[in-house]
Formats: sequence, structure tokens, C-alpha cells
Amino acid sequence: MRHFLRLSVILWLLLRLPALAQEPCRSVEYKQATLQSDPALAIKFQEIENFTQKQVKRSSVVVNGGGHAGQLTATINIPVVVHIVYNNASQNISDAQIQSQIAVLNRDYRKLNSDTSKIPSYYSGLAANCGIRFVLANVDTNGRSTTGIVRRQTNKQYFSYDDAIKFTAKGGDDGWDRDRYLNIWVGHFTEGVLGYASAPGCEKQKDGVAIDFTAFGTVGTAAAPFNLGRTATHEIGHWLNLIHIWGDASCGNDQVDDTPQQGAATRGNPSGMVFSCGNTPYGNLYMDFMDFTDDVGMHLFTFGQRDRMRSLFAEGGFRNALLSSKGIAPGTPLDDAPADEVVAGDGIKIQLYPNPAFNTVQVSSSGNLLPGAQLEVYNQTGARVLTTRVPGSTFQLDVSSLSAGLYFIVIKGAAHKMPTKLIKM
Repeated sequence: MRHFLRLSVILWLLLRLPALAQEPCRSVEYKQATLQSDPALAIKFQEIENFTQKQVKRSSVVVNGGGHAGQLTATINIPVVVHIVYNNASQNISDAQIQSQIAVLNRDYRKLNSDTSKIPSYYSGLAANCGIRFVLANVDTNGRSTTGIVRRQTNKQYFSYDDAIKFTAKGGDDGWDRDRYLNIWVGHFTEGVLGYASAPGCEKQKDGVAIDFTAFGTVGTAAAPFNLGRTATHEIGHWLNLIHIWGDASCGNDQVDDTPQQGAATRGNPSGMVFSCGNTPYGNLYMDFMDFTDDVGMHLFTFGQRDRMRSLFAEGGFRNALLSSKGIAPGTPLDDAPADEVVAGDGIKIQLYPNPAFNTVQVSSSGNLLPGAQLEVYNQTGARVLTTRVPGSTFQLDVSSLSAGLYFIVIKGAAHKMPTKLIKM
């Protein structure tokens, strides 16, 4: 009996360990623990959520004196300080590895990543340039020159998602002012943790993201399948108020309109259409940066996610103070990749065929209509009944869910004077 019990325990552990290893992001558990220790934070979190929803619905998220959620006219520059907390030489990652991670962030958050070509055609129109640039700080909290990299040796063998890595007194390294910098802590984590992030509203000294040294950057200690820097892309998404694509519940709500509902996290690197929660016709958006897909399978943020993140920088937004940070010295060379305009320009004309239509209608346009513009369908009472993103100058619009009647199609931000009429049979 004793041998049987031992064998049972061993088998249970063998079955359990893979499950633990497959929970790379612990931001949800971290937020729950934070709320348990300080229940009053729930009010703060809700206030930020209310502000975000209001800004997104208004589609007028003003940033740096111009631009809004539908139109990017300014890139948000975020000064970054990377805290390398290491126990041995192998964990003391190189400057080159850190630079490789910053490069990944700047590609992913501005839709400059080459693997956008792998996004299925039916979802390619959702991929957004978020207009956010990450720059290693070159001015510290005292106004002195810095590389934006802090190195501290620790006697701790490993860390967990209990924030010890964020405090010198606990074997980590104290963070810099969160209103002027994004703090990224890199160290050795246990319990299958690849990373976790503080949600907007958390305690100031704990604000930032933490990443395991084997999942940071693309060279050195970065290990497959998390060796393309997407763990930091994902965790900074949480830091910018994004929720997991499945809404952290079976068929949950990630508070983003243009992401399809999804049953659970994705593992590995799937292909083709994967359906859950009745999310026809195209299925899960498992190539989104806020899923658990392997790095090689992550390719995009959506426009809705972009709007949600940028809302934090609007006047009165939780991270608006970062726009006034002095962490980047004036005259610092920055790569100036242009933000993508997604609203339609002058002279837009929309043609529909067939019209009247039964299930689908072909939408064609002339003029400066760029992929990613938002198409909206309204009924005769003025209620919006359908929203989608324009994948190109000609595409098929599914109207099978609409009742028979007269509808009006508009392209948000377009300069055409009148909406286009659609008769649904």
C-alpha cells in the first residue's frame, strides 16, 4: 500500500507539472492576490475601466495635443528602465539581449513585425499600429545620464510573482518613478512563471512588468518556444490595460469589440481555423499577442486593443504623466517609422453589390480608403447593428445576421457626405 501511495503521488506530480509549466503569464493570479491584500484597489480598477470605456466609445482619445483612437497623429514615447536581478553569471544577460527585446517591442507595437504576413487574410484587417515606441531611458530620476539598464546581484536563487524582485530589501531592485518610466524586471522565476504585470492602478512601487531571463529578447539566454521577445510584448499589454484574449473565463469578455469571443487560452502554435464560443465564421484570434500562443505564432494587436491602450494616455488617463517624462533627453535619436492612418480620406465612394442582398454583399471603394478603417452599419432608428474593419478596397460583408429592411453603411472618419444605403432581403 505504501509503494502504491508513493507511485500515485509521483504520477500525480508528473501529470500536474506540465499544467503548471503551461501557465506562462501570471498576471491574473497576481491581480487577484493584489486585490486580496488591498480590497480597496477594486474601486480604483473600476474607475480606470470606466474611464477607458468612456474614452473608447467617444473615439476621441487625445494624445500629445492631437490624434485620437481612430487616427494616429502622434507616437507615444515610453522611457524604459530594465532591472537585471541575477544570482549567477548566466542570468546577468547582455546589453545586446536587452536591445533585442526593445527592438521587438518597437516592431510589435507599431506593426513593423515581418510576421504580420502570417496573419490569415480574414483577420489581416484587424492588425493595428498602436503608435507606441519604447526607448531605454538615458536620464535617471536625478537628472543624470544613464543607460536605462540597472544590474544587481542577489543571493536569492529564484523569484515568484510576489513582487520580491521589485524591492532591494527583498533581494530585488527598487523601481524607478512609474510616472516617468516603465520598469521591467528580469530575473529567474520559478513555478513555470515566464512573466507577470501590474495592472494600471496598482501600488506605485510595484508598477511594471517582470520577465524570466529565459524569455527576454531574442538572443543569449532566450529559449524556445519563448525566444522571440513576445513574453514582454504580452506583459506590457497587461501593463497597458489589456486583458487576455479569452477574457480570463470560458467565453469571457476582454472588453475589446473587435476580438472574437474565445473559450480558453491557446497553447503551442496552431494553424487554420479553431472554433469556440460559436465564434464563426473565422474562429479564435489565437495569433493575437494577448493569447498564450508560442512566440512564433503571435502576430498582432487589434485596433480595439490599440484604442484601449492609448486611452490610458488621454488627459486624465492613468498613464498620461508618462507623456511629460524627462527620461529621454531632448535630441535623442529615435527611429521615426510613421504611424498608420486608418481612417478614410477624401473622395471615398462606397459601392455595394448585390443590393438588395440576402447573406453577403461585396463592398467596393474608390479613393483613399486604407485597410483597418472601421465600417459601421446602422438601422433606420440610428442604432449601430454591425461593426467590422475594412481589410482592403474590395471585400465581402456578411449581413446574414441582419433582419430584412433598410440599413445605412458608413466608413468611420471618411469624407463622403452621405451614408450608403443597403437593402437586406
